[in-house]
Amino acid sequence: MATSISIASNALVLIGDNPISSFTEAGTGAQAAANLYPNAYEQALSEHPWSFATKEAVLSRLSALPDTRTGFKYAFQLPSDMIRLWKIMDDGHYAIVNGLLYSNLESLMARYVYKVNESELPAHFVSGLQYRLAADFALLVTESPSKAQIFETKAHKAFAKARTIDSQQSPSIPIQDKPFTDVRGYGLGI
Repeated sequence: MATSISIASNALVLIGDNPISSFTEAGTGAQAAANLYPNAYEQALSEHPWSFATKEAVLSRLSALPDTRTGFKYAFQLPSDMIRLWKIMDDGHYAIVNGLLYSNLESLMARYVYKVNESELPAHFVSGLQYRLAADFALLVTESPSKAQIFETKAHKAFAKARTIDSQQSPSIPIQDKPFTDVRGYGLGI
């Protein structure tokens, strides 16, 4: 079971530093981990609609209306645990302004990425995050740009694999329309 400490500690071990048991330990590695981990984790989550970190929710419409000059009739509160909005289920036009979502539709459902607890992360995501952190830590702890580049490349490959694995979590949607086969006999009376 992964934790923020175990993920950061493994990343430090990858670059040849000592493992940590808390973010408050003395040492460059623990300081780098404490400062860089939260942002790196949220950034990694925001880059893909991970199936393990995606939620859907009906947005709460606010009683206060947007300024008429915006061109929108309604304002909605975005979820407090949202890292990134991926999709509004209704096909209406919308805009996010100052933490609110404006739309002309009376009700909206959103699909978004949230900050999932590290204990619920699948191994394929943890691997990519550890390599990304190792790349960040390598510059600060070892001051080695070449080591940082090696781990950046590993992170890129690990996250590509993780996205592939994650995309296999849901079935493919078959193509219903057959325009090429429908026209084979067109005009021939077939």
